Amino acid sequence: MNQENLLERLKELRKNDNLKDVGFQKELIEKLFPETTENLVLDLSNVTSAFYGLLLDNVGKEFGYDKINNISKTTFYNIGQIKAKQCFEKIENMPIDSRSFLIVLISAIYNASPEYNFNVIEFSKEKTIFELYGVDRYLRILNNLSISNHIEFPTLSSFMQGIKDYFKIDCKMNIDFEIINIENNETKHTYKFELING
Repeated sequence: MNQENLLERLKELRKNDNLKDVGFQKELIEKLFPETTENLVLDLSNVTSAFYGLLLDNVGKEFGYDKINNISKTTFYNIGQIKAKQCFEKIENMPIDSRSFLIVLISAIYNASPEYNFNVIEFSKEKTIFELYGVDRYLRILNNLSISNHIEFPTLSSFMQGIKDYFKIDCKMNIDFEIINIENNETKHTYKFELING
């Protein structure tokens, strides 16, 4: 989708803009409006991760960097609960078992984490296993700000705990995490969820 088509698709959001007195209106749109849907989504993702990283950095400067890991974990935990609630409200007959974790994660990826890809290995009520890989935008911003050493990875472990607690799922969680390419902030996670009384 090119810039003109994207602008047309988003006209409902932009309908109250008024640039009639700006002499270089066309140039503003050409230079500043995202060229493609991919650009739009990635730019939004970059803003989200920048907000997260800059907020933690400012908290660290103001109150000490020993405080930022707990804030990061609490934030991801709360987002996990919010996304779980959204899925429960959107999906009729939402399964409340090991599959819940993957469903909620896919919701988050589709809506806010475009750099991640996933690979489902097993998907059943009793056991769900999947891989998550790609550019970790949170690792990227934390590395850019030189504060990643203050944060426990993967940050999504708290997100998963939020899902677990929201649905009250009695399961074992196992998470393997590795940084594949530090220059590109590429990571790979393997998540395994197994019901205790399946």
